[in-house]
Amino acid sequence: MKIWLKIEQILNNLLETIFGMFSNFITGITPGKIKNTLSKGKSKIAKTKLDTKKIFNEKGLKALSSSLELKNKTLQKANELQHKSVELVSKAKEVDYKRVDYKKLFLAGLFIFAPFFGKIKGWFIALSPKMLIGSTIAATVVSLSSISIYTQSKKISDEATAQARDPASEVENAEEASKRKSYYKLQEKRFTITHVTMPVYIESVNTYKSLSIDFTFISSNRYIKHYFDRNRHLIKNRLNSTIQPVIPAFPLKEEGKAIIKDKIQKELNLLIKELKIKGEIKEVYIKSILAG
Repeated sequence: MKIWLKIEQILNNLLETIFGMFSNFITGITPGKIKNTLSKGKSKIAKTKLDTKKIFNEKGLKALSSSLELKNKTLQKANELQHKSVELVSKAKEVDYKRVDYKKLFLAGLFIFAPFFGKIKGWFIALSPKMLIGSTIAATVVSLSSISIYTQSKKISDEATAQARDPASEVENAEEASKRKSYYKLQEKRFTITHVTMPVYIESVNTYKSLSIDFTFISSNRYIKHYFDRNRHLIKNRLNSTIQPVIPAFPLKEEGKAIIKDKIQKELNLLIKELKIKGEIKEVYIKSILAG
C-alpha cells in the first residue's frame, strides 16, 4: 500500500510540474499587447465593481434616510392629531349641556341659513302668477295620474290572481315520492343463506328431529350483505345459540313460517347492533323448511 501511495504522490508532482511548465510556455509566447489588454480589462472590471458597490451604498443610504424622515413626519402628524382629539374630547366633557342656551343656537342657525332662505323667497316672488298656476296644475295632474295608474294595476293583479286555474286533479294527503325506487340496487342488498339447522324436541322415534331452513334477507345497505357474505358462520352460530328448540307439533305452514321469520329478523338485527354495524335487516323471506 505504501508503494502505491508513493507512486500516486510522484505522479501528482509530475503533473503539477508539467502544467506549470505549460502555463509558463503559454505566458511566454503570448504577445505583450494581449497581456496589456487582459490586465486593463481586469482593472476595468475591478473598478466597475467598486463603482457599482459605491453607487448602491449611496442610494441605499439615501433611501434609508428618506424613509426614516417620512416615518418621523408621519409619527409627528399622528401625535398632533392625537393631541387635538384629546383636547376636543376634554373640552366636550367640560361643557355643561344643561346650561346651553338652545334659543341662541336656534337664532345662530337662522342667521347662518337666512341668505339661503332669502334667495328662495326672492325666486318665488319673482315668479309670475301664470307660472305659479301652471306649476300647481301640472303637479296636481301628475299626482292624480300616478294614483290612477297604481289603482288600476292593483285591480288587474287581483283579478288575475282570483281567476288562476286550479289543478285538474289533486291528491289529498299526498306524500312526496321518493327519488329512488324501492328496488334500487336490491340485488346488492339481498343475501341468501342455506342449511340453517334449528333444534327440535324429540318426543318419539316417529317425530322429526331437526329443521333445516333456507332464507333470504334484504338489508338496508350493501355493507351488511358484504359483511355476512364473508362471515356466514356468525348467522348460524347466532340462530343456533339463541333460538329455543321447537316442539314437534309446531306448525310449518304460513303461521309457523311467520313466527320463524320474525324471530330470525329480530336476532339478526340484535347481532348487527352488537357488531356496531350501521343499518338493519328490513325483510326476511323463508325459501324452504325441511324437516328431518
